[in-house]
Amino acid sequence: MPAVMEQVNGMSTAEKLRLMECILKSISVTEESSGAVVPSQAKRNKPRISDFIGYGRRFHPEYRSTGDVMRELREGEEE
Repeated sequence: MPAVMEQVNGMSTAEKLRLMECILKSISVTEESSGAVVPSQAKRNKPRISDFIGYGRRFHPEYRSTGDVMRELREGEEE
């Protein structure tokens, strides 16, 4: 960091202004790309759990209650 400060101290006022403009532009681009401008819902790549509601009905269109499913799973168990 001291080496950078030495370089800045050696700059003219015009060079310092250009450096400040460059830094401000890079900060504003970072804020836009980080989601401050773009809504999080628009760029979401991961599916939500709510997207899978009804997914199993594609493969098993007939409805079975939880009790029926549990009875079927317990048929082979020993008590």
